[in-house]
Amino acid sequence: MDIDTLKQIILDFQSRPLPRLTQRDLRLAFIRDMSLCVVGARRAGKTYRTYQFMQEHLEQGGTRETICRVQFNDHRLSGLPGSALSLIDEAYYTMFPDKRRKDEVLFVFDEIHRVEGWEDYVLYLLDEPTHRVLITGSTSRLLAGDIASGLRGKNFCRVLYPFSFGEFARHYGIDPDIISSAGQSSLRGLLDRYIEQGGYPGLLDLDAVAHVELLQSYWDTMLLRDVIEAHPDDNINITVLTRFAQALMARIGCPMTVRGMIESMHTAGLHFSSETIYRYLRYLEEAFMVFTTPIYSPSEKVRARNYNKVYGVDWALGNAVAPAGGVDIMRRFENLVYLDLRRRGGDVFYYRTRKGHEIDFIHETKTAGGNHLAIVQACYRMATPEVMTRELRGIPETAAHLGLDQATVVTYSEERQVETEGGITINIVPAWKWLLREV
Repeated sequence: MDIDTLKQIILDFQSRPLPRLTQRDLRLAFIRDMSLCVVGARRAGKTYRTYQFMQEHLEQGGTRETICRVQFNDHRLSGLPGSALSLIDEAYYTMFPDKRRKDEVLFVFDEIHRVEGWEDYVLYLLDEPTHRVLITGSTSRLLAGDIASGLRGKNFCRVLYPFSFGEFARHYGIDPDIISSAGQSSLRGLLDRYIEQGGYPGLLDLDAVAHVELLQSYWDTMLLRDVIEAHPDDNINITVLTRFAQALMARIGCPMTVRGMIESMHTAGLHFSSETIYRYLRYLEEAFMVFTTPIYSPSEKVRARNYNKVYGVDWALGNAVAPAGGVDIMRRFENLVYLDLRRRGGDVFYYRTRKGHEIDFIHETKTAGGNHLAIVQACYRMATPEVMTRELRGIPETAAHLGLDQATVVTYSEERQVETEGGITINIVPAWKWLLREV
């Protein structure tokens, strides 16, 4: 890699206009002496969120010349060693020497974690008070693990998911009016579209066939780039990985034990060690492709001996890649609710009462004032008294155990309030309203 190529890369970006895109809700702000990182699944919109951040930088008085952006999947940077990273700021300041130690310079690095030794380079840049470093990555190891440790606590990460319902409405120019009859009608129609299409930003205006085909190509690319190529020394069995990943997506919203999945795959004629599958599961979670949700309990032993539930980064993606008939709409709806809870921060668990009744979600958020717990059920249709009884029966016991006096049931369209004999208020709320709630 020579310095002239880096100059060209930097200038090429500075000469292009920033695209105007649907505004994302994820707030980004630098913390003094720390880099800022946006992580999430491939194609969730990380790069475009950095474009919007750069636009905010310009609106606050910055100039295009004070932005040094390098995308590390550029073929011109293929094989770049960590020892050559210092050429980036050298190339930049060769072109703009008057900016050194005078102007705030924004360094934006897409997927720099693919270069071995990049952490030391970021720490080196942060030694200069006028430098701001923004990173994107498709691995949760930037949040915790060996990469995060390599940054010595100097990196603040935010997770970006595919579009929320509010962002989806913004993309289509729909006013989030939950009051008027016309507004509610528009939101109901939009919810149908959201459930069908999912939240991936780049696919929303495609026809149904192309939409599914591109979701499948996204999945294949994630497996290749974010799992197989991200672990080149692991000799990953592609057949086993692919079958296991598809089996996970087919189990969206369902109980999952690794032991049970191993037995099922062994029966199908695939042979591998249990350690292999545990490792593949970790890789898939690191790539934000799937999430496993444990039971709510302060006891590590209780969590370890109970099954987890599995969810995908996008319910439409899960439906597109799951074998056979895909994922039924009730479980896709549950995945939709799960992801909205994750977007809002904190931790998400399921719960099972002593009587064996399952609560879909316990949402725990932590603030300076202490922990806050919320009970949330997801029920696509509460069409009969029997369904309503089944969905509500575990809530009073759960609320009493957690010391809560209310719970929420998110539905497709039903709305009412139920008071239990134990004094628990259950708010049954349509998803088009619940998804737009303020927190």
